[in-house]
Parts: sequence; structure tokens; C-alpha cells
Amino acid sequence: MSEIAKKGISETDSINITKSEFDLNGTWGLTNYFDTIIESKELAKYRLQSPTWFAILLEIENDSLKSFGSIVNDQYLIKRATDTLTTLMSNVSGDKWFLVLKEPELKLIQYPNSERVDSIVYTFRKRDDLSYFSKFNKDFFIIGNNVIDYFNKQLFEGKYINTGTNKEIVFGENGQLIGIDGFDSYEVRNYFGTLHMHRNLDVITFKNKHNNKYKQYNWVFSDDELLLTEFVYEKVTYDGKTYNGDYLVLGKEEIKLKKH
Repeated sequence: MSEIAKKGISETDSINITKSEFDLNGTWGLTNYFDTIIESKELAKYRLQSPTWFAILLEIENDSLKSFGSIVNDQYLIKRATDTLTTLMSNVSGDKWFLVLKEPELKLIQYPNSERVDSIVYTFRKRDDLSYFSKFNKDFFIIGNNVIDYFNKQLFEGKYINTGTNKEIVFGENGQLIGIDGFDSYEVRNYFGTLHMHRNLDVITFKNKHNNKYKQYNWVFSDDELLLTEFVYEKVTYDGKTYNGDYLVLGKEEIKLKKH
């Protein structure tokens, strides 16, 4: 006789008990954003996925869901009795998405017959390590700063050698920068908001906290090498005169670093 039969519990009851014990409460991170950016070492191209605008992070507590995106935050009620928990909507694109429980993950599936078809199934996984993003302060800019700090650490933190000068460069904890003359801190651009001047290229900003000077570079990783290329204002000629344009383009200065 099986253990289930001995205890007088049917197989169906056992399955239902297991399902009811699954804990939805907590912080959920969009894997197509956080995980993919870390794996590919690229950021800007993945912020173009429309769910990132309204749901890079979900916070569930009982029947309440709060979503945090790079453009908007929102709040929803969820139905725990069904696999389809709720419908999320993008105020930017107008698209609607089913949020579906597929233990141990959540799936975001676009409504059928949407005007802008996105066939990607987006996945959220439990991210207790990201709970601090919204635990104490849910302000949009605080969330954005937490995203910056996260990618500073995950993508850049460590020691490098400038291959041109043989000088050591350190991307330290809490955005501290050592070895770049004139600058003492760094910050990865998180591409939050809607004002973007860098033509969707990845951006890192070197700053001087004492005099507020800064300089921006495009960053590209290739294995253990990091290529930094300066951004300069594009030049626009009008009526015989040349002006700085509204967008930034790649300049001539390059810094090549090798991680060690």
C-alpha cells in the first residue's frame, strides 16, 4: 500500500496541498531584464522590451501586487484562486498582459490580438536579494538608484589594467572609482525615464564629487576586456554655423581595460 493510501489522503489532495503551500508573497524580478543583462553584459538593448517600462520588479503581499518599471509604477489586485493572477497594463504602449502562475515562476503573456505583437513570454522569478529595492522607499528615483547600484556591482566592480598605460583601474564598491584621472566615482546609466540622448548605446558616467565634473563613455565588454569610448555632442550645421546637437555620438577617445 502506498504511503498516500496509508495516511488516508488521495493523490489529488496531496497535489492541492502542495499547490496551496506555494508562497507568492515576496519580490519577483524580471529575468528578461536582470538575468539577461548580466549574462550578455549589455543593458540598453534590453530596456527596449516593453514590460521593462512597467514591471522589472513585482512585489506581492496577499492580494496586492505592486509593479515597478523604468517609466511607471502601478498597483493591482490579484486572484489567488486561479493561475491567471491579474492583468498588467502598460500606460506607455497601451498593451495588456496576463500574469500567470507557473510554479515556481510567474509568466507575463501578452493579450491575443494586441496591436503591437510581442511573442516573447516574459518570466519573473523570486528575488529575495532584490527586496530592498522597494522595502523601505518606493520612490521612483530610489528604485532607479538601486538599479544603478546593482548593475555597477554586477557588471563593473573589480580591478582592471589600462592596456595603454599599464595603470590599474579599480571600479570599487558603492560606485567608487580609482585610477581615472580627475574622477572618483562611476555610475551605469539605467535608462529610466523617457529622455535618452545616447541613441540607445550603453553609458557609464565618470564623476568628480568635489567639483561636479563628469564625462560619459560607451561601454562594451568582450570576454575579460572592456572598451570605453567617449561620448561627444553630435554637430549640427544650420545657416552656415555649426552647433552642438541634441544627441550624443561616439568620439575618438578610447580607453581599453583588461580585467585581472
